[in-house]
Amino acid sequence: MARRRSALTVASILLGVAALVPSGCAPRSAVPPTTLTPLIPANQLPTTTEAPTTTAAPSSDPSNPLLAALPEGECAYADPLPGGELTFVVAERLYGVAPEGTSARCLSTINGSQRGVVRWSPRGERALLNNGTTFDANGRRDNGYLPENSRVRWVQPTANALIAPTTSSRTLVRRDALTAQRSEVTFLAQTDIAISHPAGGSLIGAGVAFDGTHGIYVASDLGTNPRPILRVESADVSVTELAMDASGEALFFVSSGTSTFELHRLAFPTLAMMDVTSEQAPISELVTGPVAGATAWRVGLCNSVTQVRVLDERIAEPVDVGEGTPIAALSLSPLGWLDANRLVVAARPLGCDGPADVWIWNRLDNAATLVVKSVEFPAVRVVAQVATTIAISPTADLPLL
Repeated sequence: MARRRSALTVASILLGVAALVPSGCAPRSAVPPTTLTPLIPANQLPTTTEAPTTTAAPSSDPSNPLLAALPEGECAYADPLPGGELTFVVAERLYGVAPEGTSARCLSTINGSQRGVVRWSPRGERALLNNGTTFDANGRRDNGYLPENSRVRWVQPTANALIAPTTSSRTLVRRDALTAQRSEVTFLAQTDIAISHPAGGSLIGAGVAFDGTHGIYVASDLGTNPRPILRVESADVSVTELAMDASGEALFFVSSGTSTFELHRLAFPTLAMMDVTSEQAPISELVTGPVAGATAWRVGLCNSVTQVRVLDERIAEPVDVGEGTPIAALSLSPLGWLDANRLVVAARPLGCDGPADVWIWNRLDNAATLVVKSVEFPAVRVVAQVATTIAISPTADLPLL
C-alpha cells in the first residue's frame, strides 16, 4: 500500500512539471502555432538558375526557305565559300549559296547536255557536270566520258584527273582533268566500280580479278600492284558502292544479294570488317563527309518514299534522319556533309528524281533547316580534310563476304 501511494505521488509531481513546460517544446506530433513570419528572411533565400532545355531545336517552316529569291546578274566561277556551299541548277544556271542562305551567286551557265548530276572535287575547285563535262576556273569543257556513264569519279586529292570503267566494265580509264587525255589504269578483268583513296596514290575497285576471284582490290594510282582486301565467295553477291571515310582509315561498301542489301565497314590497316546494317530495300547514294565519322545512305526504291540513315559512331548503329521534323514524311536523298554533324538532303514528295527542296539536318539537335525550294541537281561543295595514306598490315587476314 505504501508503494502504491509513492507511485501516485511521483505521477502527480510529473504531471505538475509537465504543466509548467512551455508550449514551444511540444512533441513533434503537436501542431505549432500559425504565423505569417517567414522562417528564412527573403534576402537569404537561395537563388535558382534556369534548367537547360532538353527539347530539339525548332525546325524551319516548310514554306519559308532561307533563300527566297535567286540573285540576278552575270555568272562567273568563284572559289568555294569558307563555311561550305550548296549548289543547284535552276533553268540554265548553276547557283551557289552559303548554308545560312547568304552569299548567293551564279557560278555558271549550262546548256542542255551539261544539265545533270553535279559532283564537286574534294577541294571544291572543280565540278563534274552530268558526267561528261568538267567545270572550273578555266570554264566548261568536254572531259571525254559519256553523260550516260554514272561511274565517273574524281582522282583524289588533287582532282587533276577522273576515272571510270568503260561500258563493258573491262577497262578502267583515267582522263586528265584539263586536257581529257586518256590512259588505262585497269587492274581487274571486270571493274564494277572504282574510286580513289582520299590521300591519293591508290585506287580501290570492286569486281572480278584476272584469276576469276570476286572482291575488292587496291592498286596504285596507275593501276599497278593490285592486291585483294576483301573476297566475295558467293556468286549471288556483288559490291555496288564504295566510299572512303575522310580519314582514309575506313572503307564503306554496299553489297547486294538475292534478297538483302548490306552496308559494311572495312578498317585499315587490319582489314577488320564490321556489318553496319542490313535492309530488304536497296541501299544506295552512299556518301561520306569532308571530316572523319560522317557517313549517310539512302534506303528504298525510287518509286516510293525513300529514307536516309546515318551511322552514329558512338553506338555503331544507324539513325534515321529527320524523325519528328517537317522532312520525316518526305522522300529523302543524301547530298553530302558540311561537317561532322550537318547533312544536306534533297526532299521530295515521292521518289529520287526531279526538282527537290534542299534541307540541312543537324544530328546534334535533330533540327531541319530549309535552304531553298524546288531546284534541280543539288550538291554540296566543301573542302575535305587531309587523309592518312592507305596502309595494310602484313598480318591482316583477308575478310570474306
